[in-house]
Amino acid sequence: MRNDFPKQAQIVIIGGGIMGCSTAYHLMKNGCKDVVLLERAKLTSGTTWHSAAQVRQLRSTESLTKLVQNSVELYSSLEEETGQATGWQQSGSLSIATNPDRLTHIRRQVSLSKAFRIGAEEISVKEASEKWPLMRTDDLVGAVYSPSDGRVGPSDICAALIKGAKSKGLLVYEDTSVTGISTKNGRVSAVQTEQGEIACETVVNCAGIWGRSIAAMVGVTAPLHACEHFYLLTELMDSVTSPLPTLSDHDGHLYLRDEGGGLLVGCFEPKGKALDLEQLPENFAFDLLPEDWDHIEPIIINAIHRIPELEQTGVKMLINGPESFTPDDRFLLGESPELRGFFLGCGMCSVGIASGGGAGQALAEWIIDGEPSMDLWSVDIRRFVPAQNTLRTLRERSPETLSLHYAVSFPGRQHKSSRNLRLSPLHSRLESAGAEFT
Repeated sequence: MRNDFPKQAQIVIIGGGIMGCSTAYHLMKNGCKDVVLLERAKLTSGTTWHSAAQVRQLRSTESLTKLVQNSVELYSSLEEETGQATGWQQSGSLSIATNPDRLTHIRRQVSLSKAFRIGAEEISVKEASEKWPLMRTDDLVGAVYSPSDGRVGPSDICAALIKGAKSKGLLVYEDTSVTGISTKNGRVSAVQTEQGEIACETVVNCAGIWGRSIAAMVGVTAPLHACEHFYLLTELMDSVTSPLPTLSDHDGHLYLRDEGGGLLVGCFEPKGKALDLEQLPENFAFDLLPEDWDHIEPIIINAIHRIPELEQTGVKMLINGPESFTPDDRFLLGESPELRGFFLGCGMCSVGIASGGGAGQALAEWIIDGEPSMDLWSVDIRRFVPAQNTLRTLRERSPETLSLHYAVSFPGRQHKSSRNLRLSPLHSRLESAGAEFT
């Protein structure tokens, strides 16, 4: 046991990824003085370090969009505040459409962007080609450009957040696994670790793919499940000479951007792969999952169609890392209704970097004030019920959640997996009468 390990704290944060670092930073910035952050291995070593780190602001609701806008404001100013480089680039984003349904979808984004004060605009196919000269455009029917979007260095931004938080008194302990959580009178009372016990009033679960396991220590529902998430890095390409906007070819299940003189090609494939955490070694940190070229081959074909030069370009590395997904593709935020003082900021559904700056700010305000500062019901942990938290349910649903990440959001679209978890006494009668269930 370390001699300097604290015996008590007001707030203990579990997890040193983007959500843990951001929440810690905002707690300290808002005047909290007694905060400890625990990380099982090293900061960012779980999912954050291998994030593609795109920051696209437009989301499905005004509140979720505001969270990403707050992230952009934070990421663009944090280097000046802390002296720590963040890798922030306001490179913009470009969304393309290859069919009328997608065109309607991205035009709706333009309308929403005006309401949310983002400034996206519809541009011609010719203008899209000028912004992405490597891209094939003969099958495009439209495009939308958002100049204020960008990207950031995932480990760099966490280092800056921690530097800023430490300057205000945050204590950080790496290589410190949580082994248990104690409760008293319906409230958290202490956190047990390999280094000793910390008595506390508040626990913040920012444990990423391990968030469900941490919640299970105290019987809290945290419906998230890990999936395998893929992107590849190409060899150097002479045609990549300047920063490019992030390209979203969602009809091809693709996102692309420049990276290190080549391209980063990522995807949310039509058939995702669930990952059992039991398959990971206990010391899993800064590690990747096995390559699966057969699984990713259809996506590579789509990428070559969109960027023909890729057919003559070598692949430097195929990244396969774990990402956590929830049953409805929105993250988990807020205080658990099952245990007072137990907050969640996890299950980020591959938008951790984009949303993390603002979501950490919102969660810190929630902890301090006892309620959120905006309408966050769409990500509030209370929207789920325990029936949605079984491993079988989550294992079936999480790959579907991943596969729908880039799907057009048709009104009334229903998930196909993990249905009939709770049936009313009238279910069979309604079914025989021709009812449809949502």
